[in-house]
Amino acid sequence: MSAIPESSLGAACALLSAGTWAVISLLVRRLAGTFNSATVNAIRATAGGVLLLAWVLATAGTAPFRGITAYDLLLLTSSVILAGCLGDTVFFESTRFLGLARAMTASMPSPLLAALLAAPLLGEPVTPAHSGAPNRLWLGLGTATLASAAWAVSAIMLKPALNAVDSTTAQAIRLPVTGLVLLATPWAWGALGAVRAAAPDTGKILALLAALTAVSSVLFVMGIKHAGVGVATVLSATSPMFAIPLGALYLGERMTVTVALGTALTVAGIAVLNL
Repeated sequence: MSAIPESSLGAACALLSAGTWAVISLLVRRLAGTFNSATVNAIRATAGGVLLLAWVLATAGTAPFRGITAYDLLLLTSSVILAGCLGDTVFFESTRFLGLARAMTASMPSPLLAALLAAPLLGEPVTPAHSGAPNRLWLGLGTATLASAAWAVSAIMLKPALNAVDSTTAQAIRLPVTGLVLLATPWAWGALGAVRAAAPDTGKILALLAALTAVSSVLFVMGIKHAGVGVATVLSATSPMFAIPLGALYLGERMTVTVALGTALTVAGIAVLNL
């Protein structure tokens, strides 16, 4: 028997996923001048998926995959197409318009939506100043909101499949699906050529991005599996608190007391609404 309660383990994983997601978003934002959002998302998902798939095959063979039912496979793949292909891509696009910290804050209704959906569907209890042009602001807010909705619905779809599949195996299936679907889109057709033509330093960032994607995705799924959709999405929504200092240090984004206080209040408010 584990010494750590299951809910505590899930909560810790969700919180760690928030920190790693902030770093992933920072790295993607730094690559914005080299790759478009769909391309960088395809690269990180494909490479991260290969890492997880290799790990599962090396440690457990094909047994974890043989026991997956068609229905669970449908949930795993459809949920990641919604969250990984749509949600992550449009979120990365929103960081171009709003900046890292503001985009993360704008996408934070996801836990509230997920918690509200989890109550009837899963039986879980539910206890802008901006310096850019107005059209860029609204485009950024729109893409961030779309990402939030995609993530919320995806979390609801994913939870039933996790009753039969462990978190690492789930992501060893979901990440490659994300990468393959994105690579098939016109926006990412030149991904492989772009990687080959990239500078060595860019290649190192992509390798780090792939490793973090593998780890962060498993942590988030473990949070959903062990803590529930409502708790996991609330804790993972603390990522703006990590993104604010990272954006200021590495992207030169302006960090003001108002931005920091507003983000903290938003995180706190969503948490209270989910108590």
